[in-house]
Amino acid sequence: MEEKVGFRRALSAAVVLGLYSGFMLGVAIAMSMGNDGLKLAALLWGGVIVLCALVLTPILARGRKRGVPETDQYVKSLRNGLDEFNEGVGGWRTLSHVRGEGMGASISLSNASNPLIIIEKALLISNRCKLIFRFPKDDPSLRERTLPILEEKVGISRIQRRTKSLTVVPEVIIDNSVIITRSMMLCPPLMVAGSMGFYSVAPGQHLLMALGAIAGAILGMLIVTNKGR
Repeated sequence: MEEKVGFRRALSAAVVLGLYSGFMLGVAIAMSMGNDGLKLAALLWGGVIVLCALVLTPILARGRKRGVPETDQYVKSLRNGLDEFNEGVGGWRTLSHVRGEGMGASISLSNASNPLIIIEKALLISNRCKLIFRFPKDDPSLRERTLPILEEKVGISRIQRRTKSLTVVPEVIIDNSVIITRSMMLCPPLMVAGSMGFYSVAPGQHLLMALGAIAGAILGMLIVTNKGR
């Protein structure tokens, strides 16, 4: 389920981001310039708040708020899609082996005659829900045979490994709103750390302080846009 962020929620988020990032930048100015920089730091803080409210609000308002996944619907969809693999009472059945668990669906592979086919079919049915594949105790090699298949289908970064289970998490979608929010939260402290670090090498050299801030901003953007692949 998704809903539009809306102007009021976007304005509130933009002001909070402005408060946070402006404060961090103001601290950097005050620490580097001492008492002479307090007035400039206050002006910078207020200016950043206003700028964020004007610039970020329309951008964030166009985004969408992601709701809580409806686990029951995913479980029902999985059961319907895997009905063809039902083996009757005492064997593998969707009603007893496919269940909701937390924010995802759990698929037990116990008593399954074709577990690998069930896994591949389950991956095709849903790519927005967390899938937990649980393996039987009497076939410890099944987990090792399944892992390469999952790595090929969904990628290593989306697989969580446990001793008796493998979990496939939904792909994280990084849109403009997410990038902006993460950047505003992460880049300012890195910019402050970079500017103070460079400035400590040669106090009085404001160019070094600016270069340190730029280096911190670049590092923050690299972290934000990295998907860990």
